Amino acid sequence: MVPIPNPDSAAVVADWVELAAATTEQVLSKARICRLIEQQTGGEPDEAFLSDVWGQLGARGKLYVHPPFKIDPLSVETCADFNAKIPYMACLLMSLVGVGRTRREITKLFERMTAIAVKKYLQGEAVVFGWPVDSGKRSSIKERVRELSGRLNERFVESPRAEYKDRGVDVVGWKPFGEGRSSQIVILLQCAAGQDWRSKTTELPIGSWEQYIHWSRDPVTAFAVPCIISDVLWHDISREAGILFDRVRIINLLYQETLERSLERELARWIREELRVTE
Repeated sequence: MVPIPNPDSAAVVADWVELAAATTEQVLSKARICRLIEQQTGGEPDEAFLSDVWGQLGARGKLYVHPPFKIDPLSVETCADFNAKIPYMACLLMSLVGVGRTRREITKLFERMTAIAVKKYLQGEAVVFGWPVDSGKRSSIKERVRELSGRLNERFVESPRAEYKDRGVDVVGWKPFGEGRSSQIVILLQCAAGQDWRSKTTELPIGSWEQYIHWSRDPVTAFAVPCIISDVLWHDISREAGILFDRVRIINLLYQETLERSLERELARWIREELRVTE
């Protein structure tokens, strides 16, 4: 089982309980979860802390349109008919173990997941823009920004310096009207798959992007993370980073959405490897 990275945090332990339910596919009693936490930490959690964990799980269950788990006062279990299990488990693992040794691989997988969620949210278009680019795609940021402005029917002005690679933008989404003109909703989004996401909320330089492309209507910034952003932080993070796509929103958007076969296969392989490493 994945170790609990911060056993003093009820939010982290709640993530861990979600993952335990998803991986074991069994009914986990509160007493058994208590024993598992004790095995992990060397100390039995007190009732107040466990109640806090249970409270967080209950609140999360209400946020998910199709909850991935069921909870009652004495147990938690995974929902057998939940059909977004692979992206859900991938987000849980990123929240708990970060990106670690597979930073580049899992970062790109998270960007691809997020792009699908953004496309579904807008009922429009979305592309992965972040560096490194996929094989066969243009690597020059000048060419990529020029190509992007063409797809969005916006006016290219100048290029970022070559060393910027993606200039803080991992995913671009837009909702076209279908008649080939500008003046539309455009989202410039940054992904943060690692555990240090809190330090990245102000890293997308929207002022610079307004110099690269002469937007007919300024784009909106957004920020995606695989964890659940707490109510306490929600307003401040949104003011800093833009529209928020946390785990709840991503999974709600991906529910009943068919992933590309290659993405689903790569996510499943990464999940198996991470779980095997932590056994």
